[in-house]
Amino acid sequence: MDPRYDLARYTVRDVAEFVGMSEETLRRWVGRGDLVTALQPESPRSARLPFVAVAEAQFFHHLRREGLTLRAITEGMAAVRRELGPRMLQKGRLAHDGKDVLVNLTDAEATAEWERARDRQGGIKGIIEKALIPITWGDDGLPTRVSLDRYPGLDVAIDHGVAFGRPILLTEGVRVEDVVDLWLAGDDIRDVAREFGLAPHVVEALARGYAQAA
Repeated sequence: MDPRYDLARYTVRDVAEFVGMSEETLRRWVGRGDLVTALQPESPRSARLPFVAVAEAQFFHHLRREGLTLRAITEGMAAVRRELGPRMLQKGRLAHDGKDVLVNLTDAEATAEWERARDRQGGIKGIIEKALIPITWGDDGLPTRVSLDRYPGLDVAIDHGVAFGRPILLTEGVRVEDVVDLWLAGDDIRDVAREFGLAPHVVEALARGYAQAA
């Protein structure tokens, strides 16, 4: 068993909040069954997404921010998964193989979308490589850490082997939710900062990132 792929840790809402994307969009992607890795939940409300789902959602979210339509992303990446398999996020593999796979679609409109992106952004390969930057790879070439750009200017990431896979401030080793929970409870930002040994502007950035996603 690989806990990155085989251990359900998160709900759809968790991952949507981590990445800063629409929960409804992520739920649709999960529901398709061919975009985001999901496991059988123990109950309807229990966790069903493993660590790699965070990497996949962050990757797709970056493609969306690069201007690709939801339809182009879903159809294009479904084609990639069919070609490369469920572990398509492998160091180097997707970026090198993706160009041919992504434009080899049966739907002309989706193909045109990828081609427009390629011409405008300097190549679909370049877009993919940019979207893969937040992912840190292990010795086996598979994702081990995902940096979250929901918190600009802060080094916030999810590491499957640290803090039970919850978002942390890497430099301080503090769980983001612990800081945000204290702020949500009504504590002043300066008090929260003293509690965790953080600068006030760091706590403010964490609170702002949480509030924007919420």
